[in-house]
Amino acid sequence: MKRILFFTFVFMLIIVSCKTLKVSKKEYTPIDLSEDISYSNHIKPIIENNCLTCHSGEFASANLTLEKYEEVIAAIKNDGLLNRINNHEKPMPTSGLMPKNARMTFQKWADNDFLKVSENPVKQTEEENFVFNPPTINAVDIEKNGFEFMNKIQGHWTGKMFLLGQKLPWFSFDFRAINTSQVHGMFEGGSMGNLFNTFFVGEFKGTKTIMLRNGGILSGIYRTSYFVLTEANENEYLFVDAYGGKDIMWVKIKFGHDKMNMTTYTSKFGSVKSSRHMEFEGKLQNEDLAQQAAEKFNYPTKTVFKSFPNGMPKPDWGKEYETVTSASYMMMADSSMDYETLGKWAQDPIQISDLENIARLNLVFERDDLSRDKNISVYLSREPLTDSNDKMKMEYDYISMKAMNQVILFPQINKNQKQFELTYLHTGKCYITFVVDNNKDMVPNKGDFYSKSIELNLNSETIQKLSVNMIDKSM
Repeated sequence: MKRILFFTFVFMLIIVSCKTLKVSKKEYTPIDLSEDISYSNHIKPIIENNCLTCHSGEFASANLTLEKYEEVIAAIKNDGLLNRINNHEKPMPTSGLMPKNARMTFQKWADNDFLKVSENPVKQTEEENFVFNPPTINAVDIEKNGFEFMNKIQGHWTGKMFLLGQKLPWFSFDFRAINTSQVHGMFEGGSMGNLFNTFFVGEFKGTKTIMLRNGGILSGIYRTSYFVLTEANENEYLFVDAYGGKDIMWVKIKFGHDKMNMTTYTSKFGSVKSSRHMEFEGKLQNEDLAQQAAEKFNYPTKTVFKSFPNGMPKPDWGKEYETVTSASYMMMADSSMDYETLGKWAQDPIQISDLENIARLNLVFERDDLSRDKNISVYLSREPLTDSNDKMKMEYDYISMKAMNQVILFPQINKNQKQFELTYLHTGKCYITFVVDNNKDMVPNKGDFYSKSIELNLNSETIQKLSVNMIDKSM
């Protein structure tokens, strides 16, 4: 197990972008290309800043890991890494090209036979002595303003997503109450991780306000970030990092008639100016499940779920990374580490055990069906995606939009994975359908394999287990 060094999160609040935790106000300190370029002094820090979140761990993106010296060399020689980091149309990282000097550093390193360790020590820079002074955060007092947000956010929203420079034509959020003063949404999951948003009534430095807890697990990295409501103007609500404020990262949510816009801006923990990281434009599809949960839990009330009388406890990012800029709690470990242990090691102020009325589902993939050597898309939906004859509900060789808009959760399971536990799920009835996406277009359509939809009744008392070996149909 090792303390996390860098983090990017792909989420609604895929809020954090990769960067070194020793922050500075410069995006990148140019390297003197006349000096010896080595892996240890120059290449490794760039990789850690920009690549490791996606290209590390057991289920690395594109099956490409860049954690070791030899792996980086192999990626350059065999996988066209130099071309990818210079590709303006499909940049790597996907959030945008690295600075030109950083890319030239890679090229010189390769041209000079991949020096591993330089005899010259790294020159100390001003950035290493950077001191972060957190701003004063003035939370909105919900006794006076803003509490109506807790009603407005409820429901099942579907729409389009801008994420890390990519435009996704369909995305979904499902927000429902889990107690009297907390509304929760599980919006992603799978081999890459379980990702969630939770808005709750909190007491922040003596003010009763609304806070946002966002995070989960991505590529073996546990992370939660906390935000505070600082502006509430008619139908617009601003949540800022609960330690570093708006200069570090923030979320703005706007409501219209049955519409929601959720935008996230990040600054790589303060190293660069904040820029748009994610934007969701959605329409309210269904309210019935949210209304049922609200009635069940007498939601919403102004009961404080969690108090932070002195503000957020300062995260521990490890002895080597003393400069903390964000209310983000992080820990990295291998796949054998369970969720609870990671949360405790990260010193997360709210543990999963603190939340009531959420369920878990343990999926075991036998791989004796049509999913052998294939990734599996898992669809949890409010209505079955297959009809009474176990046929996928289709239109023009694709899953019908009416059926697709019933989907409330859509993780993908890596082809090598035999087990995965979905966490932070809403309780109650839902349906689960498994799809093998043969053409890799992320949409169920003609030629894909699938299972019939199975009804589930999830509860918070037991961890349900489902053996998956029924993907035996073709669209």
